[in-house]
Amino acid sequence: MRPSLFFIILFISMTAYNQDLEDLSPNRYRFKYKSQVFKGTRLQITEQLRTIKNGPKFSGIPEEIQTGLNELFKEAKSQAFPRVYKKKAIIFLDALYDYEEFVIMYNGALYDVAEKLKRDMKRIDFKLERQFIKAKTSVDKVKKADADNTEEIEYLSGERQKSLIRLACHRWMKEKFDAYKGINVVENPDDLITEFKKTEAGYIFSIFRKKSVDEIKRYLESEIIDFYYQKAILEINTEELNLQYVNKYN
Repeated sequence: MRPSLFFIILFISMTAYNQDLEDLSPNRYRFKYKSQVFKGTRLQITEQLRTIKNGPKFSGIPEEIQTGLNELFKEAKSQAFPRVYKKKAIIFLDALYDYEEFVIMYNGALYDVAEKLKRDMKRIDFKLERQFIKAKTSVDKVKKADADNTEEIEYLSGERQKSLIRLACHRWMKEKFDAYKGINVVENPDDLITEFKKTEAGYIFSIFRKKSVDEIKRYLESEIIDFYYQKAILEINTEELNLQYVNKYN
């Protein structure tokens, strides 16, 4: 064998050997997660994990979810033994990428709910206005037929007021949902959707792997209706309500 070739082979062998020793060193860590290889000192890998955690993909994580992820991160970075460090780091990465999957599901489910509510609100708009007109007509009839029947008049007046509030709240909510266009309703949400998403994110994340998407959608629909209704009550002015389908009472 030519001397130059011998030294080239020896150099390659020694380099590979030294690399193996480096990887096996108790001061260095090495593991693979998905397609990414983590290799280096504990501090170096911890910094890689921190960079991923703080990246734009995971910005905007609700505080209660962020708290849990931070605890897993702290637990991983505190491990001195490579095998335990690897185990804890993978648990942290699993939770972090679970959140990424969760966001995709959450946005999709909430978008579907918003689209369904837009259709439902349009469909029941006439029904709620008709209920209010019926309630008002009932009060007017009793007043005209028996003005001294205060008990009945008081009861029917209460029903009329309830119908009026339902209709006014519905119109307020309908206006909000009619303004939502496409997936931007959840990807670039207004203040109301932003608040709702943050309010429910922790709970939805906790049931993400336990409930079907359809179950989550049903829950979100129920909660968002109540959320918007409570907001509407604070904003509506029943005196400014305009009837859209009937111009006079019979």
